[in-house]
This record gives sequence, C-alpha cells and structure tokens, in this order.
Amino acid sequence: MKKILVLLSVILCATSCVFFEQDNYEGPNATVNGRFIDSKTKENVPMECKFGNFFGGAYFGSPTVGYISVFELGWDYEQAQYWHIRYDGSYTNTMVFSGKYRLECNADNFYPVTKDNVEFKKGDNTLDWEVTPYARVIDPKVELVGGKFVATFKCEVGDPSKANTILDAKLLCYQDNFVGIYCNNCGSDPGASSNSIVADGKTVNTLTIDPSLPANKPAFPYVGKGKSYYFRIAVLAGGNGANPTKAYNYSPSFKIQY
Repeated sequence: MKKILVLLSVILCATSCVFFEQDNYEGPNATVNGRFIDSKTKENVPMECKFGNFFGGAYFGSPTVGYISVFELGWDYEQAQYWHIRYDGSYTNTMVFSGKYRLECNADNFYPVTKDNVEFKKGDNTLDWEVTPYARVIDPKVELVGGKFVATFKCEVGDPSKANTILDAKLLCYQDNFVGIYCNNCGSDPGASSNSIVADGKTVNTLTIDPSLPANKPAFPYVGKGKSYYFRIAVLAGGNGANPTKAYNYSPSFKIQY
C-alpha cells in the first residue's frame, strides 16, 4: 500500500510540474490595417457592421455584414476569424499571428472579393482592398432648413450590368456616430425614405426628417440645448441576383447641433 501511495505521489508531482511549465508558444506578433477603396473614386467605402443577435440592448454573436472572414492556412481544420470593418471603411487588427491567410469579403456593401495566400509578417502590415460598391452616394449634404433636416444627394450604381436598381434610400438619425440602418431613431418618418431614387449620377434626390412629428420626438430629447445628432444617407441597390445580403451603401456621417 505504501508503495502505491509513493508511486501516486511521484505521478502527481510530475504532473504538477507540467501544469506549471511556461507556455512556449509565441503570442500575436503582427498588426494588420487597411482600407476598402472605391475602384472609381479612390475614396473609402463607408459601411456599417451588424452582429448576428440582438439581446438586452446590444448585438452579440457573429457579424452579418461589415466584416472580413479570415482563415489561417496550413491547418487541417479551418475556422473563420471575423475582423470588423469600421464605419469609415478602414480596419485594424493588432492581435494577429504572423503567417499565411485567406481573406474573404462576401457579406459587405461591395461586390465580393477574396485575397488568397496573403502573408502577414511580424510587425506592421498594410492590406488595402480596391472594391466596387453596389451603389455610390454622390455629393451628399444634410442641413437644418426651416425646422427640418434636409438631405440632398446624387446616386449611381457601381456596376450597371449587375445591381442596377436602387430599391430603397433612407435618411438616418442617431444620437452617436454609429448611425446606420440598425441604429436609426427616425425610421417612421415618411419623408426619410424613398423607393423612387434616380440613380443617374446627376439628378439631385431629397429626403427629410421632421423632428416635430410625434413619432420623431423621442429621437430628439434635448431640443434647444445644443445636443449633437448624427445623420447618414443610405441607399440599397439590387437586381440580377447581386447584393444577396441587402447591404446598404452610405454617405459619411453628418454631425448637427439642434
């Protein structure tokens, strides 16, 4: 019995030593940043990131739009990482392991793009993407005119042979700069949306938000106190099977005190 106890003690001691060994795997050693650049205008493509599930006032789970699917190569099993794209069309990840990757953008507001066999080295890496958005918001402007917020803009589709119809356009309002389709307090205003937008790149389209409407009053709780509100114009292009995720294209955000 004593021999068994001594043997068990030796095994436990050896096992404990293994538990307290220092992890000899190197941690993340690379940073990757870049931009999504419109192939025509050479400007960033603004967008919005949405998570899969909404609970308790916040989104959780995998994103469903506005992200990059990233797969590290050289493994028997592939598991996607999700790198979120900022609202201004840029991205940064400071916790990357150096190595070779495949990056896919299949659920964003531009035609799908894949970059395969991309090598990220230790330190800083830059990876820009030249993409074709489903639609472009041209010369956008949002102003407070006669007690209403008035948006004017021109519009065009990114590739007329594919998504060639503007299905919807909206003027969005929110109390911080994360304004978008999923963060919009004025969705009930009839003047803030239209499905008859002219997308010839020349015609000026107009959308409005009337803060005096009862449905909009909760969106403007601090009227007359100089509170800042954020606005964006969003357009949805479709047709010929393109844009299956129904991702909107956006203007930059406008900050207005009211």
